[in-house]
Amino acid sequence: TNDPSLAHSSANVPTVSSMPAVAPGPVAAGDASSSGWARDPLASTLERGLPTTAVVPQLAAGAAGDAPAGGEGHGSSALAMPLQQAIVPTTVQMPLAAAHAGEGLPETFWRASPGARAKQVIDHAVAAGGPKIFAVAPSDLTEPRPRMQQCFVASVVDAFGDGGEDGELDTYEDETNDSAEARVFKNWAASLGLKLNMKDLFSDSCSGIVLLKVMERLQPGSVDWGRVEGTPKNKYETVANCNYAVKVAKELGLKLTGISGQDISEGKEKLMLAVWWQLMRKDFMQFLDELDMDQAHVLTWANAQVAKSGTDIQLGRFGDKAIRSGVYLLQLMRAVAPHAVDEAHIKPGLTELERQLNAKLAISTAHKMGARVFCGWQDILEARPKLMLSMVAAVMSVYLKTNSYTKDDVLREMRQGSVALG
Repeated sequence: TNDPSLAHSSANVPTVSSMPAVAPGPVAAGDASSSGWARDPLASTLERGLPTTAVVPQLAAGAAGDAPAGGEGHGSSALAMPLQQAIVPTTVQMPLAAAHAGEGLPETFWRASPGARAKQVIDHAVAAGGPKIFAVAPSDLTEPRPRMQQCFVASVVDAFGDGGEDGELDTYEDETNDSAEARVFKNWAASLGLKLNMKDLFSDSCSGIVLLKVMERLQPGSVDWGRVEGTPKNKYETVANCNYAVKVAKELGLKLTGISGQDISEGKEKLMLAVWWQLMRKDFMQFLDELDMDQAHVLTWANAQVAKSGTDIQLGRFGDKAIRSGVYLLQLMRAVAPHAVDEAHIKPGLTELERQLNAKLAISTAHKMGARVFCGWQDILEARPKLMLSMVAAVMSVYLKTNSYTKDDVLREMRQGSVALG
């Protein structure tokens, strides 16, 4: 192929002889008549015998290959366009999933509409990867939503591995508690609207710049950017940034006893987790203060919204075991932002797998609707009271903003709905 984005040296790419080939069926994957593309770069990668995951970093960087036929597009990243035909996730995922589950692409796949392809891709991913797959709806793959699409592709590669030198799959079963905490903090940082695009919490924080951006978001004007080296050229400039970040953090009221700028610049994980925890906690307390609603009113409002959906689940408290299924949170989000979640994707929550899928969908839905995210999907399964309060309160905040409501408006609405305030 002449596609420069696929110019990989076979000497630098592991072989995947153990992976079964994907039979594209009656219509070839790169056929413009089926996908609207002159050539699917990952399909040509498969034909050359290279592992599909070798091209994923290029896709994430926006170098997915040829432009759409006719030069038209939606103005989204290069990754988003192939995904709108459900081609990229399929060719990334299916060979890996086939090796993992002994399945491949059905012949009818290439004859289906983009929406039907997208649904098959998601169903296949969830069936093989379970809760490790980032929850998306078919429309997230067929519409220009690059962030959701990149998260989906990344979760597929994480779930099925990159084949390794011996073609073995790595399913990362041995995750540490620290990595789980790091994902929570990344989720929260992503919900601040700062476009940080963090890949690794620790390496992306060790220059001090990300931490300073978060602090500025929490208290505008707290950072003197004239004192910050935007592109530190050596370790001394990096440590200076981190020392300043520690200074600003203490001025914001964070307790960083025993934590220095040197510790942050060296990426000491436990100490950095302590910094991130205090930042998130400060934002959480400010968030609740700004919402200015007591817990009883938040719970009463949420129960009323869920009742409107026809779901009979009602919570007596935020640590109620009923929240563990994920159904309550998803129905609450659906009541506030119907476009954000399709009821067909809400599982009954009767099994552990269904509860995990619902919890992951709740986190991704919260991001989609623009809610602040202070917890991870595992916290939903554990029904951690303060974190469940944060999730419900964040959804309520979206409701207030969407309807331009104040606290008094909400209380009045509940009274008019004959809802007894606890």
